[in-house]
Amino acid sequence: MAAKFFNLIAISTLAILACSFNASPVNALSVERHAARAFPHAHEVIAKKKRSTSAAPALKPSSSPAPKPSSSPAAKPAQTSSSQPAASSPASKAAPANNNGGGGKAGLAWPNGDSNTLKQWKTAKTNFLYTWAPQIPDGARSAGFTPVPMLWGKNQVGDFQKLVKPGYATHAMGMNEPNQSGQSDMSPQDGAQLWIQYIEPLKSQGYTLISPATTSAPSGKTWMQDWLKACNGGCNPDRIAVHWYDVSADFFKSYVTDFHNTFNKDIWVTEFACQNFNGGAQADAGQVWSFMQEVTGWMDSTPWVEAYFAFGAMKDMQGVNTLDQLMDPSSGTPNALGKFYLGI
Repeated sequence: MAAKFFNLIAISTLAILACSFNASPVNALSVERHAARAFPHAHEVIAKKKRSTSAAPALKPSSSPAPKPSSSPAAKPAQTSSSQPAASSPASKAAPANNNGGGGKAGLAWPNGDSNTLKQWKTAKTNFLYTWAPQIPDGARSAGFTPVPMLWGKNQVGDFQKLVKPGYATHAMGMNEPNQSGQSDMSPQDGAQLWIQYIEPLKSQGYTLISPATTSAPSGKTWMQDWLKACNGGCNPDRIAVHWYDVSADFFKSYVTDFHNTFNKDIWVTEFACQNFNGGAQADAGQVWSFMQEVTGWMDSTPWVEAYFAFGAMKDMQGVNTLDQLMDPSSGTPNALGKFYLGI
């Protein structure tokens, strides 16, 4: 009798445990739409990023000081076995360049250090260059780029303070995806404190200040609004930065326009790609080309979009659709899509 009693207790306990571990349903609409990225040496290497419905790729510098880029081959990321996207490229046509500090609106988001191929990426259409870090590749200025240091997050304050002084650059960028876990990941209040202490003073030194860049998840716009409230007038970015990943050119234009209308500032699109992080099918080569042509043409003709930076000038796309790649991974030079982006 006692044995039967204990058996009943054991069965009941197992049933309770099974219920307690049953997964709750997830509302897909509530999911963040950016995948975590790592940028461990600021200039040289990007760690593998996971494909995820919760986040889009973002580069992350290490907490230790990034080494100064050199002209040695070690400054390049390791080559991968991935091949150049087999896109059938339509005839390239250069988008009109504007008079934007010696170049056009297209910028270079560059994780490749002081590669000897960097000069091949400078054209009449390209101007700004950033590395997700305070450091600037040695070859950037001589190639003709306008370099833009970034205070990626709180762990990069030391490098940022040491390097970003009067004359180092003309522009400076705020934090990278502060609304996203795995990225700079901070509250609007902490973001306000960081900006007021380390970035806002650069305005009096002649710097043009670019806001933090949030993910294109719904929390991104909310974070930016809460950040400005927390600043209480102490944060005065000259431009608003946005990131955007999806496959619809119309949604891209609506999203960027909404940020412009909401914050009443000119826009820098500091990361974008035709990439589905929501679990659906990825774009094919024709769709990637169509997306690139439509959104860059629109940005080139939109006066309040001052600069844009396609995600793809790298040898390893880190989980992003390789058809978005702008670089021939075997040579580090622009591929067909890269040449279109550069206007050559």
